[in-house]
Amino acid sequence: MRKKRTVLAVCMAALLGLTAFAGCASEEYALSYYHGENKDESGDSVYNEQLFYSNTLQQGYPDPFVLDDTARSGYYYLYGTSGSFSIMRSKDLAVWEDVGPTLVPPVDGEIPRLLHADMWAPEVIYDDETELYYLFFSATAEEDTTYTEGSGIVSGVSYCNLYVATSDSAEGPFEMVNFMDAASCGESALHDYNTTAGIVLDENEFSEYAWVRQDGVYYEAAFPHYFAKYCLFSPDELYKFNRNNGVSDETGLNGRGYFGNIDPSPFEDPETGEKYLYVKMEGTNGIMVVHMFDWLTPDWDNAEIVLMVNYYTVEDWRNNTNYGVSYESENCNEGPHMLYRDGVYYLTFSANGYGSSNYRVATAVGDSPMGPFRKLTEEEGGLLLCSSTTESNSVSGAGHHSFAYVGDQLYIIYHRHRNYLVGGSDRYTAMDEVKWLTVKDINGNDLVVPYTNGPTDTLQPLPESVSGYKNIAAEAQVSCSNEEAEISCVTDGFLSVHKTADPTFMSYVRETYSSDTQTTFTFAFGSARTIRAVMVYNSASYRDIFLNISRIEFTLADRSTRVIRDLSFDVDQYCEVSDFSGEINYVTSGAAAFAEFYDLDVTSVSITVDLPEGQERVGISEIRILGK
Repeated sequence: MRKKRTVLAVCMAALLGLTAFAGCASEEYALSYYHGENKDESGDSVYNEQLFYSNTLQQGYPDPFVLDDTARSGYYYLYGTSGSFSIMRSKDLAVWEDVGPTLVPPVDGEIPRLLHADMWAPEVIYDDETELYYLFFSATAEEDTTYTEGSGIVSGVSYCNLYVATSDSAEGPFEMVNFMDAASCGESALHDYNTTAGIVLDENEFSEYAWVRQDGVYYEAAFPHYFAKYCLFSPDELYKFNRNNGVSDETGLNGRGYFGNIDPSPFEDPETGEKYLYVKMEGTNGIMVVHMFDWLTPDWDNAEIVLMVNYYTVEDWRNNTNYGVSYESENCNEGPHMLYRDGVYYLTFSANGYGSSNYRVATAVGDSPMGPFRKLTEEEGGLLLCSSTTESNSVSGAGHHSFAYVGDQLYIIYHRHRNYLVGGSDRYTAMDEVKWLTVKDINGNDLVVPYTNGPTDTLQPLPESVSGYKNIAAEAQVSCSNEEAEISCVTDGFLSVHKTADPTFMSYVRETYSSDTQTTFTFAFGSARTIRAVMVYNSASYRDIFLNISRIEFTLADRSTRVIRDLSFDVDQYCEVSDFSGEINYVTSGAAAFAEFYDLDVTSVSITVDLPEGQERVGISEIRILGK
């Protein structure tokens, strides 16, 4: 099986020249088309970039975030972990162009020292009121050795401070915000933390101040270091929050003095317009949320821990009960991102270590942006994105994500390892469509959850608002020659990508099976429709795959017919064949046999799938007819 495919932009005329006519009794009924077996001279797949996309392009960055700026600039912007936060932009989410760095520090001064290391996971939000873009990120500052630790002064070593920078353009340049300078942050956002050593506290004052215990004496914590004034979270307020929630020790994170946070994710509640910021708490591997008065002013009276690693609820963590989450094998929850739909708040996050193949995206649900949240079980669809359950031979470490709507279609943008055998920190950006699936929750009630048609390493349709073509299969009256076939499964919008996920959850995303030698699906439209391509998605199981579509018949608006004969599934691209037996023992999830052609005005489409010799049945995951 080919592990990597280079994408080439080609026009339809060239594509159609690559294939022979599909023979019929008379050539006048034959239809020119192309499909996935077309290769260039180097053996790489050739496809129409105006209609399809593929994640095999390996573009982008780790920790990807997409800002939908189409209403203002016409572009989607891709930010991620990269030097000086270089960004890319795109009209369609599929093909990206470089823009350049957005946060370039001067040669001298404090800013280069602030951004000394670990510049990670930027996210950006635009504020209509201020007409500014806010870039949230974390970085590790160069150690401040000006002050000697003691008498309340904490260590001058910091790890993963949370910063914010602003710009009037999504492309930058962004300028760092200084929270001790009203001209930079505004009067209301000024910080007022202690910088003076030697303030001794008694036990009645512990709840009022950030404190440290040094040489047996309790002092008000002092933060005189140069980087403190750039931290979005005032260091004393962050200290008090952590201590009041029982997640700190007496010397801060790992004895470094300052509590670290990474993976900031801003969210504006579409119901209320209120602002919230979700972050990972370094050192505790939990997720916290802070209500924001504005994007520079945290509301510390409304801040909560909302997720904790290895617990389904924060309540369980506080009570030290019900330890263990089935899909969390490493001590890490990170990369939070909020998704809202119909009164439900879906707090999605990444579990396990980013360098591992087990890195994945999971979902928790709540009724408020502040929680409480409950992580969904695997039976409920708690795993939103996972390469392990697809047993992928090419995708590893799918995680750290964001979401973007393209028209009415929702996509998850995430990273995965460039080399799936090695893993590690070398990652690139991918995307797949997200649908909404109704399952039963742990109490037996209906629950709508996000479901990812992926991770894919196969050809997929571009968003319909980009290509101008949408899947119209579900708009037809569908029938099948096998009356026992569950034909609704071929038009439900869900790809059966999982091979080893929880059986209960897998039962919600079904395939259509048939044991007939040939099975014909007919899509009859009430009136003529213009179509451009047909995609027949194979089973997720190699035991149930089809290898050939013997006939696709199109009834045109003028009542004439056109046919495609023997459209084969691309075994070379999407299957693994045993070197010993020669039998197929793996099929790539989300793979389809497809044909593209010039626009046809049709009233019906009939697709005949063959049962391979010696096989008990074939499974069809989905049939897509791309049209208008």
